[in-house]
Amino acid sequence: MGSEETREAIVRASIGLFSERGYEKTTVQAIIDSVGVSKGAFYHHFSSKEEIVEAITDGYITEGLEYLQETAGEAGLTTAEKLNRVIQGSQLYRARRQDTREAIERAFAGGRNLKLERAIAEKARAQTLPLFTRILEDGISRGELQIGNAGAHGEILFHLLLGMKESLRERMHAGADSETVGELLGVYEDAVCRVLRLPEGSICLAAPYVSRLYGTAAQKNSSHGQRTRS
Repeated sequence: MGSEETREAIVRASIGLFSERGYEKTTVQAIIDSVGVSKGAFYHHFSSKEEIVEAITDGYITEGLEYLQETAGEAGLTTAEKLNRVIQGSQLYRARRQDTREAIERAFAGGRNLKLERAIAEKARAQTLPLFTRILEDGISRGELQIGNAGAHGEILFHLLLGMKESLRERMHAGADSETVGELLGVYEDAVCRVLRLPEGSICLAAPYVSRLYGTAAQKNSSHGQRTRS
């Protein structure tokens, strides 16, 4: 195996082991044994498990952003359609990369690696904000958005969606059903529309999130509930 192939093999093996055993129970030796490399080869690429987590997360964020940029880049879409494509695309990507996402979540579970988690969150913000800002700037230039500063509104949008994810995580840990989660997401849909001064119902959060978390049948119920609420 070449040097880059070895690095990628270590990352892939770590994703599988973190997801299967958990971060704490996965030792460096277990990763080395899984890949079949020497300790020297491992430490040539990574000095610790924390560095592996950072590499996993960097790859996850970068690949995800490229996917979302492509998803929202189709010609002829309105601003609301682009934002909805980003929202839907993010859930499709999370479902497709579930093993990676679980490995990352296990690495940070219980407040572990807080410093690294904050650094990665800042990196995600720095990479995601330009995408939101470009979409909003385009909407302003085409007269679809009646807002002032695209950068400031992009920042608000990012933190609003981040807060939504935290609220959603709390509900899921508490065992909330799809209807409860759909209602919560409906509140955030309205909030995003108000912030961006879009017509009510322009932004769809409930359907893609409920579909990923509970399945297609629950998505249909959620969509029905949202139409009733509207």
